[in-house]
Amino acid sequence: MGRKNIAKIRRSELAITAYQTLTKYGIQGTTLHRVAEEAGISKAGILHYYKNKDELLEAAMREANSVVRKEVVCLFNVAQNPWERIYAVVQANFSHTSFRPEVAHSWINLCAEVPFNMQFQRIQAVIYRRMHSNLYSALEHITTVEDAKQITMTLTTAIDGLWLRCGLQLGGIDRQTALTEIEFLLNAILPQSSDRLLARDKMIEAANMLQNLKA
Repeated sequence: MGRKNIAKIRRSELAITAYQTLTKYGIQGTTLHRVAEEAGISKAGILHYYKNKDELLEAAMREANSVVRKEVVCLFNVAQNPWERIYAVVQANFSHTSFRPEVAHSWINLCAEVPFNMQFQRIQAVIYRRMHSNLYSALEHITTVEDAKQITMTLTTAIDGLWLRCGLQLGGIDRQTALTEIEFLLNAILPQSSDRLLARDKMIEAANMLQNLKA
């Protein structure tokens, strides 16, 4: 039992190292040898836990997604109404921790492999289903079913587009710019209300508190 736990911990540590290496060197520069150097072990040490580079990158992709997923869970624990859940998703997807050019660039590199890698396809499908479900389940309490479907698609597309801009634009775009763009979009498709503004401010505060706890 102890050995299994140690192996699980070691696999997680190597996935984190692979993810960090990916943010620094890109997908082409993230070789098993380089990850081994970053981890302070031999290449054979990595192959003891992951059979090849693709399997290691799959673990890195899961690690990258887990950062956003954990923040959504933390903010959902604070959210008490549909608007707060919507802003929880927005804040988590543009978190202090994740929304940085080097992270966005590595994510773009991984996404470029999705059409050629079945495992990456499955992970990406899970990610989109989760974000779609989180947004739609909140929006259906605010507007009609059809509008909730359309707005969910529009918001998820906008989130993807802002991550793309962050990774590809020289110097990237910062978190506040991304949040401002999402707020502009929400203003265009949904009426403003005091409940919505209160929810936005509450989740901004919750996200900032979460960041302070991590620091």
